[in-house]
Amino acid sequence: MLSNPPFGVEWKKIEKAIREEHEKQGFNGCFGPGLPRVSDGSLLFLLNLLSKMRAEAQGASRIGIVLNGSPQFTGGAGSGESEIRRYVLENDLVEAIVALPTDMFYNAGISTYVWILSNRKPDDRKGDVQLIDASSFWQKMRKSPGCRHQIRRRCRRVRSVRRSASRHSSCHA
Repeated sequence: MLSNPPFGVEWKKIEKAIREEHEKQGFNGCFGPGLPRVSDGSLLFLLNLLSKMRAEAQGASRIGIVLNGSPQFTGGAGSGESEIRRYVLENDLVEAIVALPTDMFYNAGISTYVWILSNRKPDDRKGDVQLIDASSFWQKMRKSPGCRHQIRRRCRRVRSVRRSASRHSSCHA
């Protein structure tokens, strides 16, 4: 599965239904690990995707989700955001986080990341999270559509994928 949810979307309009599911269904629903602040629903998208993963016995799943920096850094210890991060890390679901160049998305001059989540990690990667810095792999566009000024060059995309595939490259990424 691959998802590029909108950044910083408020979920106040559906808050009652989400909270109700969280409280009544817990881990049997989508939002068992916790709820992020109402002003940013990025982690709700992530939890929804996790709830759709196939069990290991049925072939397991791998997810890619494009997020801004807020899911990585917001929320103090014990907050909904912190509990969601704890859940994905303690359950060894995060395979890699790839830092993309800024200005990759139209009208979003912010840092973006691709989180790769999986419940089928190879044995030699269990317990590890690979951090890949692909933020320098870009070139200026000749004509900028809006505020999107950069593109990832194909050779750089291939290099990022190869680094992700190589267990030992994370030290040099």
